[in-house]
Amino acid sequence: MNKKPRRVLVADCEQEVSSFNPLLSQYEAFEILKGRALLGAHAGADTCLRGALDVLRAERSVEIVPLYGATACSAGPLSREAFERIAGELTEAVAAEAAGAAALYLSMHGAMGAEHEPDPEGCILERLRSVLGRGVPIVISLDLHGILTDRMLRHCDAVTVYHTYPHQDFISTGARAARLLLRILDEAARPIMVRSYVPALVRGPELLTATGAYGEVIDRAKEMEESGEALSAAMFIGNPFTDAPELGSQALVVTDNDADAASRLTLELAQMFWARHGTMHADLVPLSEAIADAARQDGTVTFTDAADAPSSGASGDSNAILRGLLEADYQGSVMMPIVDAPAAQSAHAAGLGAQIEVPLGGTIDPARFPPLDLVVTVERLGEGDYLHEFSRLPANAGPTAVLRHGAFRIVVVSRPVFMMDRAVFLAHGLQPSQADLVVVKSPGAFARYFTFATKNYVPDIPGSTSANLKSLGHKACPRPIFPLDEGVSFVPRVDTYRTVSAVAQ
Repeated sequence: MNKKPRRVLVADCEQEVSSFNPLLSQYEAFEILKGRALLGAHAGADTCLRGALDVLRAERSVEIVPLYGATACSAGPLSREAFERIAGELTEAVAAEAAGAAALYLSMHGAMGAEHEPDPEGCILERLRSVLGRGVPIVISLDLHGILTDRMLRHCDAVTVYHTYPHQDFISTGARAARLLLRILDEAARPIMVRSYVPALVRGPELLTATGAYGEVIDRAKEMEESGEALSAAMFIGNPFTDAPELGSQALVVTDNDADAASRLTLELAQMFWARHGTMHADLVPLSEAIADAARQDGTVTFTDAADAPSSGASGDSNAILRGLLEADYQGSVMMPIVDAPAAQSAHAAGLGAQIEVPLGGTIDPARFPPLDLVVTVERLGEGDYLHEFSRLPANAGPTAVLRHGAFRIVVVSRPVFMMDRAVFLAHGLQPSQADLVVVKSPGAFARYFTFATKNYVPDIPGSTSANLKSLGHKACPRPIFPLDEGVSFVPRVDTYRTVSAVAQ
């Protein structure tokens, strides 16, 4: 007998924020997609939604109902108006298709933040649950930097989470979510989710899952899924820059109606992580020392400006490394990006080949980055439309310019965009491997896209996403917590969540 087609709703709502970025995110920063436009945008993309769609399309008995997408580069917290508009549009889109819906898949990040709402994802899921009722399963996918909350878990049925950092498993994470959703619909799986909170905020090279201590914990989580011990397993490390009441690291295991197994496996992951957490800190180098050592190197070196990474929620307008290089009279060739809309505007007004004096940096966060007056030559102009390497989705950087100061080439963009790959350079005619020093505004990009570099430095400099976590000023997160406090202990405990949907057996 043919199965009755199931109407599976799909949607996307993602942004990661830094609570320490002074500029609020507005609605206009988001790419909004509605209906079938959502399918077209993700057809060839490296995204969770694409992975879920690939799985669902293979099921003849599934009717995919694309609803709504709202995604933006990481940035400062959303304004009240922006969050309420996005949450309202998403809720309205779900409500319009709720009648006869079999399930909802929602791609989220987990580290969104709003000026009035400390738990935006939980708020959205609560609203969607009120629209769909308790009989419609909701399965979500999250970034491992997400902040898992009680409200999120009370209003969804199951969660899948990235297993890689730097992230390389967007598609497979969405596919795992879709397969889990189908197990609920086709096999009457009854997910039980168990989490364990670990009081630790972590950074540094040991988080690289291919080589670091964190990867050992992730490998065990993957083993739980692959062996059938769990429907889903994860070790969240949170986003230390999103200051929120449930910020920290969290183990999560989802089983099929087996609370005891879920509790045992969750505690196993949490204890594995705690045993290694002390190694998970950034190896920061004073900027002056990094510059002096870089000058002695042969070949290209990278400076990871993790403190001002737009992909982590920073403003992108730091001139700290530029200032340090100039003060040290660094003689090598340099390529670096910066977010500075006024400088880009001045370059466009002056035209190609013009020599102008501009204040660079600090247009968004001047308290951290006092503007730096610099005489530059306008080498290239653009409109900032190109594709990211990591996702194959478009970047909308606004008017851009390549400004040259001696052997320094500075790519100026008008809006913060993901800088997790080489695209910001390649799109402007620059080949990073040809420079002596490349500034990379992403904590993990060097490990995937800048492997040609002979050495990578992480300078200890200001920024709203600095790995020097004590410098940020957390106010909302639980205390005590590593490394903000001394003598932090881990007391193993679990929280258990049973499926809220009532799918017919």
